[in-house]
Parts: sequence; C-alpha cells; structure tokens
Amino acid sequence: MKMENQTIKISTDVLIEKTILASVLDNGFWHRWIVHGIDKEFIEENKSKMINLKGWTETLAVRASDYLNMAQKCLETGDSLQAEKNYRKAGIYYNLIQWVFPESNEQRTEWYQRCIEQFSIADQVSKDKIFRHTLNINGKKYGGRIRVPNGDIAGIVILIIPIDSTKEELYLYEEDFSKSGFIVISFDGPGQGETLHIHRQKADFDSWESFTNGVIEYANTNFPNLPINLFGTSSGGAWAIEASKHPLVAKTISVSPPTKYQSDIRLPDYFKERMNNMLENFEKGFLPQFENVEKVGSILVFHGGKDLLVNEEELIELFNRFATEKRFITYKDEGHCCNFKLEEIRYRASEWFKGRNIHDI
Repeated sequence: MKMENQTIKISTDVLIEKTILASVLDNGFWHRWIVHGIDKEFIEENKSKMINLKGWTETLAVRASDYLNMAQKCLETGDSLQAEKNYRKAGIYYNLIQWVFPESNEQRTEWYQRCIEQFSIADQVSKDKIFRHTLNINGKKYGGRIRVPNGDIAGIVILIIPIDSTKEELYLYEEDFSKSGFIVISFDGPGQGETLHIHRQKADFDSWESFTNGVIEYANTNFPNLPINLFGTSSGGAWAIEASKHPLVAKTISVSPPTKYQSDIRLPDYFKERMNNMLENFEKGFLPQFENVEKVGSILVFHGGKDLLVNEEELIELFNRFATEKRFITYKDEGHCCNFKLEEIRYRASEWFKGRNIHDI
C-alpha cells in the first residue's frame, strides 16, 4: 500500500471486499438501495450469497433477469405499465452490480450499459415521452434523460444527482415528479454515471459549476416559459443551493446538503477511495464554497436529525444567510438523505412547486 492524495491506495480487489463486507456488517448500508427500488425481502433472503464479487454479480444478475422475463410476459399480455416497471427494476439491479466496482473500468461500464439498455426499453413502452440527450459543455459530454408527462404540464424539475449515484438510480424521483405533472430532467454530472464511465470525465468545482448552469439553460431553451425547479440530495443538494442563484431558477429543494468538502472526513477507507476515483483532485474536492449566498433563490432545506455526515450547526448557519423565501425542516429520526422520508419530501416538494405556501406543505 502507498499514500496517494492522503488516501490509502488499496487494490481494486481489496476495495471490493471492503465494500461487500460493509453490506454484510452495516445495517444502514441497504437503506439507500431499498428506497431506490431494490427489494428488501430479496436482500434479506440472499445477502448470504453476496459475500464476494462472484456472488454479488451472479445473485443480482439473476434477479435482473427475473424482472426482464416478467417485463416481456407483461408486454405479451398488453400490460405496458407493469412491463415498464419491470424493465426499470431489471435496470436498477444492473445499476447495483456496477456500483460495487470502485473505479471506472471495462467490466463496470459493461454492467452499467445493461442498466441503460433496460431503461431505454422501459422508456419505449412508457405512456410518457422519454428521450435521451447528450449535452456538450466546454468540450465535455454529459448524458441525460428527459421525461415529459402525458398530460398537463406544471413546470420543470431538474434532478441534481449525488456524486456516488447515477440518474437511473433516482428513477423513482423521476416517476413521482412526472406523475405530479412536471417535466423531469436528469443528467449525470462530472464524476458520475455516463459522464465518468463512458465519457471518462471526473469531477471538480469548475466542471460542476458549468454543468449545472448548462442544464438549467438547456431546460429553459427547450421548454421555455415554464418554471424551473431544482431538487438535490447530499452533494446534489449542495449544488442545488449553488445553482439556485441562477436567474432562471424558480424554487429549490435541498436535502442533507454538506456545507463544505472535507478530505479528512471520517468515512470508511473503501468509500474515500471510491471518491478518489471520481474526483480530479481528492484534496480539493468539488463542492461549492457558498459565497454570495444572499443570491440564493426560494429554497426549502430538509435535514435528518441523526445525520452523521452533515454538521447541523453549520447547516443552520448557512441557511440563516439565505435572504429570500425559505424554510428549514428537520426529521429528527432520519439520517443522511432522510432516506425513509424521501417519498414524502417529493410530495411536499411537488405541492410547493405548484404554488402552495411554503409553510403549508
């Protein structure tokens, strides 16, 4: 082992072992995945088979194949709604397979491509109009999804994805906001999803700043005269705050935003090394410095009272510097990202975006 950027350089095989060990020993490990579509009962029944890379990939691939077969049977019986759900389920299991690899490589990209393929098939059978688009900003390419609901349009929601996730992982957010009448736009930012695994572009502050501004301007150009709202969690929540200063943004939801980047934060070695593989410079990071926050637009901040990654005092201090319409809501029993309140948060967000008073939602 050697020191690199003050993270301990660990081999890929050991990193995968450490990641999988965390899935076995840490009860909170699975919360993120369960609220993002992985079946709780399936994990409880099959966790013992997923104790190494072979078991992880084979077990999850079988589950993905099961959903793929169910989707095809639904299509044969004309149930396109259930077929769409099952194709996305297949995709989300492939997404979990690719996630276990700590660095972008051929094997990880292949599993991620399978995830994208299942989502593309699901898009084709959806009643909504869903299409893919690649943004080119300052010579860098960003792959994204745009979902236009079949019905009256209430506005636009741009999802700002946390650094360790992909746009596909947040498909339930896309569904909920679409059902509420919003055009949903989600792109993989620097250091994540297609941007990292296909276009090989890591994250830094400058690329995230130009990326968020570019997505907002894309939304305004292609869907003019509609209010543009932002929704971000974790690092995506931090960038939602920063991007809310853009004059085209109407309202912003930020869930569990870290107030600063800390390379020495107390995270497991395996996760620090994952971050090192996403960032241009691990020591510098990629988060905003929150300067000129008096320009932050109308904003609603959600915080988990048991969040161990975000300092509540520092977050409230930042919130108090916002000058416009704002509200701070704490779920005292929730941790980072308020995982088990996310569905409720999306509902409250939709109601606020549609015009209900910020203190009545």
